[in-house]
Amino acid sequence: MDIINYWPLFMIFIIAWIVPLFLSWLEISKVPAVIIEIIMGVVIGPYVLDLVGETPYLDFLADMGFLMLIFLAGLEIDVGKIINSFPRYKIRKIDLISNSFLLAIFIYIGSIVLAFPFSWVLHHFIEIDIVFFTLIMPTVALSIIVPILKADGEITRKFGQILLMEGAIATIMSIILISIYSGVLKYGFQVEILLFSVIFIAFVIIYYVGKQLVKVHTFQKLLYRLEHAASQIRLRGTVALLLFFVVIAHIINVELVMGAFFAGVWLSMFVSKERSALLFKLDGMSYGFFIPIFFIMVGVNLDLSALRFFQESIPFIIILTLGLFITQVVPALVMVRIFGLKKAMAGGILLTARLGLTIATAQVGISLGIISSADNAGIVAASILASLISPMAYKLFNSRGEEYHPILLFGGSRASLYIAERFSMHNVSCLTYLQSKEIIPEFERKNIDFKQVEKLDTSLLDTLDLRTADLVIVLTESKRLNRQLARYLKDQLNHNKIITRKHSALLDLTEKSTETKLIDQDEILANHVEDMILRPDSVASLSVSFDIYRVEEIHITNRDIHRKLVKEVAFPPSGSLVIQRRGGEIFIPHGDTHLLLGDIVTVIGNSTALTEFRKILEEQI
Repeated sequence: MDIINYWPLFMIFIIAWIVPLFLSWLEISKVPAVIIEIIMGVVIGPYVLDLVGETPYLDFLADMGFLMLIFLAGLEIDVGKIINSFPRYKIRKIDLISNSFLLAIFIYIGSIVLAFPFSWVLHHFIEIDIVFFTLIMPTVALSIIVPILKADGEITRKFGQILLMEGAIATIMSIILISIYSGVLKYGFQVEILLFSVIFIAFVIIYYVGKQLVKVHTFQKLLYRLEHAASQIRLRGTVALLLFFVVIAHIINVELVMGAFFAGVWLSMFVSKERSALLFKLDGMSYGFFIPIFFIMVGVNLDLSALRFFQESIPFIIILTLGLFITQVVPALVMVRIFGLKKAMAGGILLTARLGLTIATAQVGISLGIISSADNAGIVAASILASLISPMAYKLFNSRGEEYHPILLFGGSRASLYIAERFSMHNVSCLTYLQSKEIIPEFERKNIDFKQVEKLDTSLLDTLDLRTADLVIVLTESKRLNRQLARYLKDQLNHNKIITRKHSALLDLTEKSTETKLIDQDEILANHVEDMILRPDSVASLSVSFDIYRVEEIHITNRDIHRKLVKEVAFPPSGSLVIQRRGGEIFIPHGDTHLLLGDIVTVIGNSTALTEFRKILEEQI
């Protein structure tokens, strides 16, 4: 039995653990952690310290990390949003500059269109294959842009979705087109070259199988029963799904990354991305283990010997790097009307990041004999240079001023910490103002947005640009300060949307406005104790799993279910209708209750069930 050397793996995880801590401690936000991890990989690799060399099991884990990263990138694609965003009848001019998917396609086509004349001009100075360079220039390093967008909180927003889709399109199209081109150069045009379409067919077949499975009640019960047990059935099934598509890609002899991406897109069509327990587990498994290994091993395996031709390649490197930025930034300017010039340029700059796929494609070019070793050295150097410059330049251009928060929380008490934590968990934008230094470490440890002020008083309120719709929650540790702040907000600033503790001196505030809410702590405590005694199981279940199950109010706006009975609608089995309000009437819905437009329905369930409730009850725009 061979003895496995765990020293290299230990070295990698020491780096993976220290780098984020170091960057956070020094408050270095302009340099992404993945770039430092790659550089540290070079340092411990064979060309510098030679602490980590060729290790088969590490290469396998790194490959798995790359596949997991592309899989998660596919998982972030909101297929439903893309389909719903398509023009109903014909494409209008406004759709070309507002539809996320069309914008992503436009940016990719624009980069291809610009890459061809640039390669043609470059051909007049350096002997290159014009078609090959036209195909290699639009490639995008999803492995770099996904962690950056995720860290910035952009990945689920429109801006991040456009960049993600463009990166995905560029990655898949580059793999397909380069595979076809290399096949044509090797064997001429053959029907076998089109085998990559098999993965599309498999995707459609497995999608319809999945649609049928989710309708099987017994299958859903088994998944629910085993989801949080030692079997972790959903997580195991997800890994099996990833490997299924990877195996198909291997069988038809296309890049495995294509299979990983399609697996992620497939799963995204069945899993709610809003606080899904499965996604938390996948993130933990991927970013906690596999993905750091991938990035560090990229540095370890980087062939610096290719840079022995560096001196003669300097002009080529500069021109190629410049071309990479031009071919991405110029098409990205189509986003100016939506996000403004600075952010549109930031998006184009981030898309310029090049790494694994570009370097791997260069190796294909060498094997085909269409680029020289000097060209390969130039491509490697330009890719590294672009990967170092683009994330830092992106951070510079995408740096935001004071972020707007629709909820302001004046805190200091433990209650304010709990509320801020729950807002953060629900992705609700909230800024907490703190004066008490004792509670600040708790906010920092839980990574909750806060602003420390020297003195929390009415003079601070005068400096805030409060909007009418802003909600102000006053929960400091001082009853007297709570009264002062609430009174000043109401009487001096004419602001009505206030929530604070109930005091006899503030009762008149609720008489003047229904938007001002007072919290009676004694009443809440009494209600909670009553629930603990009379409804102990319900309280325990919701207390332990409040991050999985929650209650929401949904307005019925979907005309397709107007006047239908509850029993006629296929509501998700993992949720339930609790209360229905119609005008001033409140009742508990049952099978023969009609659903009318304008009704407000209170529902309970996990994140997947709540997403289904919204799809059924709300009009899809």
